[in-house]
Amino acid sequence: MERRQILVFIRGLGLGGAEKLIAEAARFWDRGRFRYRVAYVLPWKDQLVGDLEGEGVEVACIGGRSGTGVSSWGRLRALSKGSDLVHAHLPSSGVMARLGSAVPVVYTEHNLAASYRPLTRWANRVTYGRNAAVIAVSQSVADSLVGYPGPAPRVIPNGVAVSADQVAVLAIRGEMGGGAPLVVHVGNIRPHKGHYNLIEAARHLRMANPSIRVLSAGGEKHVGDLERVRAEATRLGVDDVLTFLGRRADAAELIAAADVFVSPADFEGLPVSVLEAMALGTPVVSTAVGGVPSVVRHRHTGLLVEPGDPRSLADAVLELLDDRDLAAGLAAAARDLVGRDHGMETMVRATEAVYKGVLGGL
Repeated sequence: MERRQILVFIRGLGLGGAEKLIAEAARFWDRGRFRYRVAYVLPWKDQLVGDLEGEGVEVACIGGRSGTGVSSWGRLRALSKGSDLVHAHLPSSGVMARLGSAVPVVYTEHNLAASYRPLTRWANRVTYGRNAAVIAVSQSVADSLVGYPGPAPRVIPNGVAVSADQVAVLAIRGEMGGGAPLVVHVGNIRPHKGHYNLIEAARHLRMANPSIRVLSAGGEKHVGDLERVRAEATRLGVDDVLTFLGRRADAAELIAAADVFVSPADFEGLPVSVLEAMALGTPVVSTAVGGVPSVVRHRHTGLLVEPGDPRSLADAVLELLDDRDLAAGLAAAARDLVGRDHGMETMVRATEAVYKGVLGGL
């Protein structure tokens, strides 16, 4: 049987949620039926290239030193001509694939449509009808696309396949003083990810228990983002309990070492970090945004609070730190849910079924 050629396309291969999904999905791709290649645009966002190449996947950077340029469009066109289908992730890649690809485009939307800047939303919408098929990572993401002039999205929830090095986990606990309560957040520094909510929540946590330590791991989109959130933590006097680590490759170990994982975002699709925390058995406190309530079910698999309410976020964290039986029960139920409904292989098989539909069956 001749393998069909799939070009997976995304703007960068840094340590973001959508990017990690691609790198981790590669372990489960059906190589007997499909030949996969991955292309990206931004050469400085290449942290996951080695992971993909380690899985035997060909990876091409089509951008120049400044990112997208005229030559990038030519390279994408050439790569697409050697493919049967392009699978684009996130709006900038989706727009580029729809306008520059020579073959059908499958598009995955990872965030609520309203979370993007107006120009991005406009470009995504006006080219949306060129999609051959659309995947949404949660029902709330699919609902946000209602009215877009193109294919109705099929909901395929994010999946995870995560493990943590226990030696590294113990080392992290040791660095934190062993017995100090540890709260962890993982999310790149973006306006909607809630870093300022986290800073304000840390102020309430510090007043309740000065021994608490909060670690936030995530890279910056623009130079200076990391220093800005650090400066705000200093301004509010919480830099002794809250540490912004920047980009970290050991996010799974940080999550596994935590007593509580917290997600303070204002907007989300279905964050991979929340699913990873649930899979690793770390109890979760999250804002009730996007697709999060579909997995963090209040007082069943975690605790939910309203977005933009740092005091409630802190109170929920304190409740889990004070009631370890509740925390353990929520974590166990969360792990069961993710294991049952959000496996990476399940996500990949459903995605490949979309490819088959677009390509006329295989």
